[in-house]
Amino acid sequence: MSAAGPERLLEELLPQVRANCLMADAAVAGRFALCGLLLRLRNLHKWERDLPPWQEGAPDEVLAWVSEREEVWDALGELTPRPIRLAGRDHDPFDADGLNAHLEPLGLHYGAGLVGASLPVFFLAKQERRWRCNGLEIISLGHEFTRDIFFLPGLRQDGRIFLRRGPLPYLLWDLAADPRRSQRRFVGFGLAGYGLDHQQLLRRPTWEALVPVMEGELQSVLWHELGEAGDGELAAGLLRRVWLEHPGSELEHFVRGVKDLLADAGPDGRLKRIIEGRLRGQIGFYPAWLHGYPRLLFPEIDAAVMELMANDDWAAVEQARQLAWRRAVAAVEGLEDVLGRQTGQAARAEAQAKVIGPLTGFRRLPGE
Repeated sequence: MSAAGPERLLEELLPQVRANCLMADAAVAGRFALCGLLLRLRNLHKWERDLPPWQEGAPDEVLAWVSEREEVWDALGELTPRPIRLAGRDHDPFDADGLNAHLEPLGLHYGAGLVGASLPVFFLAKQERRWRCNGLEIISLGHEFTRDIFFLPGLRQDGRIFLRRGPLPYLLWDLAADPRRSQRRFVGFGLAGYGLDHQQLLRRPTWEALVPVMEGELQSVLWHELGEAGDGELAAGLLRRVWLEHPGSELEHFVRGVKDLLADAGPDGRLKRIIEGRLRGQIGFYPAWLHGYPRLLFPEIDAAVMELMANDDWAAVEQARQLAWRRAVAAVEGLEDVLGRQTGQAARAEAQAKVIGPLTGFRRLPGE
């Protein structure tokens, strides 16, 4: 292909992928709570404008952009992603292999998949590196030519794990800038583990300073995705059943949270690797990342990390990990028993009363 080939290919491909990204965002935007949606829109504006995460756009400009984006989403309505025409042929938008046959020789990679089994996500990026681990192909991506509202730093699809650097710094900066004391203590400890002073970073942020944090946390993302493909598979059959029989329910959200916790707390999971490596940066950030049902299922991690901060006691973290693993396994076993005997609303009610409530201390998710 001539030197102009990559430019011509991108010129043909980019508008189509970006249009499908907008359709995917339109389909999911209404599922976020208002606060979460506004935070995502704020970061999406920065990402699309190539602003660093610590730089805020002019308020009037951001508000105008948000209004315009919402109008675009409303206009797209219920449209589904369209076929992508490349090199004289129409491709299904989920035919990543077919499109990558043209793109990978140019150092580019197209990704398409489903989040939560039903919500489409698309991306087009420069491919930095690929290798194999535990029978999976790992693809590390660099600069992304498209943007999406999901902000997923990791995605597992059809035997591949994608590591996305593009959205990660915006997520990290949100953690670093979070004013809540409960978050600051863990993020400060994590940043110190990466050789950074929290207050100094907030006063004088630079891309260079974030590099070690991004590398370490991207490694944690990889370990979580590997954990989902390993220990997390304990809940795979249960999740498929719940998705078919109770789609969109609290029960489905709970099972997804259990699967995430299995991936982190399993014998070969993310936390085990962090503990074995005595990785202070990553263990500091771990409680700050936790949200949703994994947070409700694993409150002990806060005290364990504070014990580590005070006394350098990694045994406390390991004990907490083992407790979380047993609790997640108990959740799977309890739900399998309930769903083996009950269906419909009766199954959801018994699952709440006998499994979800007891294992979460009957605490509720924020906003419920």
